[in-house]
Amino acid sequence: MTDFNIELDCYTDRRYGAYDCSISAVFKWKKFAKFYKQLAEWYNVKFQGSARSNGMVFVGVGFDGIHADFRPPSRDTFWVANEQDLDIFIAQCAADLDGKVGEWIKRWFSWPSALDVMDAHPNLCGAWRDTAYYCLMEQVHGREAACAWVRGIDAAGWPEWLAAQVEYLQSQVCSGASGQS
Repeated sequence: MTDFNIELDCYTDRRYGAYDCSISAVFKWKKFAKFYKQLAEWYNVKFQGSARSNGMVFVGVGFDGIHADFRPPSRDTFWVANEQDLDIFIAQCAADLDGKVGEWIKRWFSWPSALDVMDAHPNLCGAWRDTAYYCLMEQVHGREAACAWVRGIDAAGWPEWLAAQVEYLQSQVCSGASGQS
């Protein structure tokens, strides 16, 4: 029911004659990418910054993080040194998709449950969390509710980029929404 584009990315890093392998779920959302591009353009003009805006990922998280409920990893690094190890790694990824990881990904299939996932995991989306959360909240509850949430944020003392996102939302996006104090 959502329009997230969900991709699986495989990362490998060669060390000690073997490959450290991991899989991540990457969520892209056109609405967020467009919104983020406008934010980056505003930021780059206002603060003479260099925020990138092309191909912005909404959220990306490794299977190991999902498997561990976003706590420190519960399993060791997966080293692939031969074809047999690769088969085991693929089997682990398939089991993850049939289990906890797959269930977590399915929660992104409806807007309300996607917002619940964001609420449950405050570390998702990293430095662009407020912008991502605003977009998702607007999708679920409408612009007035999202703007009411944004108005409640006091970003005084935050690092420039984080504070600038809140300023953009408050002054550029929500300045005309009803209920402004």
